[in-house]
Amino acid sequence: MTKAKTRLAYMGAGVAVVIWGATPAATAIVARELSPGLIGLARLLLSATILIPIAVSLKPELPSDRGGWIALLISALVGFAGSFVLQGVGIARTSTSHAALVLALAPIFTATVHFLLSRCWPRPLWWLGSAIALMGVAILIPGRNPAGSVAAPTLFGDLLVLAGTVTVSVGYVAGARLSARIGLFAATCWSLLLAGLITLPAFPALASALGQLSFAVWGALGFLAVFCTLIGFAVWFWALEHGGVTSIAPLQFGQPLVSLVIAVAFLSEDIFPATLLALSLVILGVHLSRRAA
Repeated sequence: MTKAKTRLAYMGAGVAVVIWGATPAATAIVARELSPGLIGLARLLLSATILIPIAVSLKPELPSDRGGWIALLISALVGFAGSFVLQGVGIARTSTSHAALVLALAPIFTATVHFLLSRCWPRPLWWLGSAIALMGVAILIPGRNPAGSVAAPTLFGDLLVLAGTVTVSVGYVAGARLSARIGLFAATCWSLLLAGLITLPAFPALASALGQLSFAVWGALGFLAVFCTLIGFAVWFWALEHGGVTSIAPLQFGQPLVSLVIAVAFLSEDIFPATLLALSLVILGVHLSRRAA
């Protein structure tokens, strides 16, 4: 791999991380007017709808082997449908800052799935960095914002976001493997379309709710569908494919920094000492993991 392509992979991953850093805040805005159980479905179906004419025009390649179809099913069912629903419900039931730091565990789960499948284990320093980052989130989850906080987190919400983080990490690895077989665009396109097809039965209930949303909430939902889903996943899959899972995955530890800034600046959320300690441990963890990659 050339140094230029490696740099592009890191840049692409950085773009995805910045976009995804706004996901908890955008989800929280949508949750003001849309039922949490419908947020992930709305995001998914809107993304799939945008993709339909593109897929019809470009006719992306389908998998040609059993492994490709398995990767497609996992990417669609687990990485998109499962994670979107879990994250939508979870983020609506906790604070943006808590959700951001729980989502920061995605690199640990992504790399672990990759290591289990490839049986190529990382250096001890990688495990040390991951353990430190995990410790940061472990400190955060049991904590609760004092009375009067704008958005009080709940253990149930944090655990749902954690489950959504595990599922999306499995989807990352499946998506990267699918991209290696049929290309980045085809992998993203078919994964989203299949996930949208699976959730289509929910459309009648969703259509009624969407008709009552305000312009601001529609803007947040559009951001989730276009940027956080279509652009974010496409760039991330490309970065994983060309930069390597071990090298690229730890960069996602930088996502909570973006999320925390947005939560404080735009949602008026309070940041407490436990949050800052968790953030410091996450940043240290990603630094050590990156050195070991």
